[in-house]
Amino acid sequence: MDRRKMLALLGASPALVAGAPAFATPATRPLASDSYEGSDERITVMNPAIASKVAARVALAPRLKDMNNKLIYMINLAWEGPDAANYFYGAMTDWLHQHYTGVRTVVKVTAEGMFGLDPSIIKSMKENHAEAAIVGVAG
Repeated sequence: MDRRKMLALLGASPALVAGAPAFATPATRPLASDSYEGSDERITVMNPAIASKVAARVALAPRLKDMNNKLIYMINLAWEGPDAANYFYGAMTDWLHQHYTGVRTVVKVTAEGMFGLDPSIIKSMKENHAEAAIVGVAG
């Protein structure tokens, strides 16, 4: 293919490269196609396809009939740091107190971050008989 046509297709002017010296350096190791025959060099190829097995579905917990006199845990996943969601959880606590009588909230920050399961929070929820949890990212 003509270089001028190729550059025009790419949206570059041929004048930009006219007379520019080439500063290419030779490869320090042979290309994969050159080293494959009889070589012990191996590469790992990851398969991005989705596994054919779908995760087992678990039913959601039943909806509470009302929020009055309930204990609600708010789990801060610490997406942007442990204090990033304090404003959100404070506003949510204020809203719950305005709309429901006797509601209690406990805000916890996960030690495991957003990808882990913090056993101490689960244990605390069980011991205190929490009726609901708000888990999420807010910052």
